[in-house]
Amino acid sequence: MAGYVRDWLGPQHGPASDLDLAVLLVNSLDLLEDPADRLWDLAWISEILADVGHGDLARALTAGDVAPLRELRAALRAVFTAETAQDAAALLNPLLLRAAAIPQLVVSDAGVRLQVAPGQTGLAALSARLPAALAGHVAETGTARLGSCAARPCQCAFIDRTRARTRRYCCTACNDRAAARQYRQRRQRRRDA
Repeated sequence: MAGYVRDWLGPQHGPASDLDLAVLLVNSLDLLEDPADRLWDLAWISEILADVGHGDLARALTAGDVAPLRELRAALRAVFTAETAQDAAALLNPLLLRAAAIPQLVVSDAGVRLQVAPGQTGLAALSARLPAALAGHVAETGTARLGSCAARPCQCAFIDRTRARTRRYCCTACNDRAAARQYRQRRQRRRDA
């Protein structure tokens, strides 16, 4: 994966999940990077999609998809900070309706699976599959495992996959920055005392 993507995703065994793609899209606005908004053209998202096993989605994107991808990113970002499942539903349901995110049974040699937008690629697939993945996650676990980084000014999104549900930072770099800041603050308080 591209070196500038921090450890936002869970363990990868094959292509990234649609839930992980939602994290990547939301984190295309990363206040710790320069420039912070990497979705001003398709270069970053195309590279990332290809790196995580979704080159087909990247190849179907066009320059006209940048603005709608930014809108989708903003809508999905709000879900990561939703307080309740009800708040998340109010954000996700209009996206699901607009994208006609209707699950369908897909039969292949590997078996039968339920998939949203199976014949779609590019923006159409992302607009249906990413909200559907977040909706499925909220339906299974609620909003407690969706988060936004606590290491300000970072606001990157993450999925808390820890057993204890204790994740507060999007990546180890932000965790380390926060720990160093806390250490400096404690040391300064001791000096002042």
